[in-house]
Amino acid sequence: MTIKIGIVFNYLQLPDVSKFPFVINKRRDGVFIRKGLFVYTKSNEGFLIGIIEKIVLLNEYFSDALTIKAYNNNNNPNILKGLFPSDDFEFAIAIVKCLGIIKFKDDKEKEISKIQRMTYPASPGIEVYLVEEELLNKFLGFDIEHGLNVGQVKVSNFNAKISMDRLLNKHFSILAISGAGKSYLTSILIEELITRDSSFGTPAIILIDVHGEYSYLKDLIELKDKVKIQDISYFQIAVPNLNEYSFKKYQEQISNVQIRELAKYIKKLKKDDKKKGKYTLSDILDIIENESDGNKSTKQALIGWLSELDHLTLFGSQENPSLNKIIHKQEILIFNLQKEISIRKKQIIVDYICSRLFYLRRMNRIPPFLLIVEEAHQFCPEAAHSKAISKPIIEMIAREGRKFMACLCLISQRPKKLSTTALSQCNSKMVLNIKNPYDLKHLMDSSEAITQEYASMISSLGVGEMLLMGNAVNYPAFIDIRERKYKPQFEDNSLAQVCLKWQNK
Repeated sequence: MTIKIGIVFNYLQLPDVSKFPFVINKRRDGVFIRKGLFVYTKSNEGFLIGIIEKIVLLNEYFSDALTIKAYNNNNNPNILKGLFPSDDFEFAIAIVKCLGIIKFKDDKEKEISKIQRMTYPASPGIEVYLVEEELLNKFLGFDIEHGLNVGQVKVSNFNAKISMDRLLNKHFSILAISGAGKSYLTSILIEELITRDSSFGTPAIILIDVHGEYSYLKDLIELKDKVKIQDISYFQIAVPNLNEYSFKKYQEQISNVQIRELAKYIKKLKKDDKKKGKYTLSDILDIIENESDGNKSTKQALIGWLSELDHLTLFGSQENPSLNKIIHKQEILIFNLQKEISIRKKQIIVDYICSRLFYLRRMNRIPPFLLIVEEAHQFCPEAAHSKAISKPIIEMIAREGRKFMACLCLISQRPKKLSTTALSQCNSKMVLNIKNPYDLKHLMDSSEAITQEYASMISSLGVGEMLLMGNAVNYPAFIDIRERKYKPQFEDNSLAQVCLKWQNK
């Protein structure tokens, strides 16, 4: 059912190609016209869809200062209203920002063939209607049948079902200040992905959980078979899988001369029948110390660098966990880094996980995956002097991952500190509240879709509101995030409650 809400008219040199005004009809059907509603009208080019960006209330009776003075000085203003019904002179004007012209494939107007820019204004005198849910979904590019339901389109209150392919395949980011709801939104996306119908096709999910915020998923009866938690206390990098240049990545101070020396010892260990291809850093250190050949100072320096790596307790004879055995479609593998304080150790772990995932995916030994990196600015920083070990591989996945269906999600509360290279490759952005002007400027620099107008809107978003833009939708849309179905027990704990319950063990 089409709902007529007004008539286009001339106001302040409008309509033009980018905007048109219309007088809002006085309604008695309960429909309330508000800022943010999607509307459409017919133009010479086709169906013109826009969004109400401003509503102005006018009353000719109160436009004159003398009239208002007389109204204020009268002891009984109701007498004046009885003599002159000022309410009848009030009317509302809506200013609509034009979004696009839609062309249909047939006369039944069921299927959109294309969306194009406006080149001619809307004509004064034509009627304006509310956009119906079915048409709005097609216009914004939502997937009604198989989409990820993240909430409702703001004001219109239609379900926002984002196409998984459009969101994931060209990467996306979730950006907001601390406490704005990044983890909450991520939980909803995880819910949607691991509970959706298996016949729709869903990738594996690997989550780098810096603060242990998602461990509650394992405790849920409905999800426990699809959730694996990997405690990094038992994490091991397989030394036999590393070549001499891999060690330079983890220990930059190793010189090229030392690399050549190290290559000889690795080659000997690989040929050692007793080791059978399984050796550790301690074995490499032993063979260096016991070898009589070679420059003594070179060997001593090499022993020092490798000993430092050995003390990290991250390197063993085999990989743990074995990634190619535990990654499955429509399941989530969570690496819990909560107990790890050292940023260097965390970066080495993330680097190895990302490198192995990307290699295994290129070899088609694991299914397509979505890699979610929490606190991404720690692992892929922007500053040139921040030589994060994990930065190159994350940027590589951002640049090349979509060719191999290796999808990436970067989550950060400080966009300015996040690599512009990686962020610019995230074609879709889910932006919650951001107030820092430097972060907003960095966002505008990394994405042409974020204008000054959108930046000011982002800074005023409340908790549970987000701006979705980029490849996931045809046009930016403000969305009220839905409540998550599965909640952690600690979610509602206040500071006072935690203080009362805490006991010194």
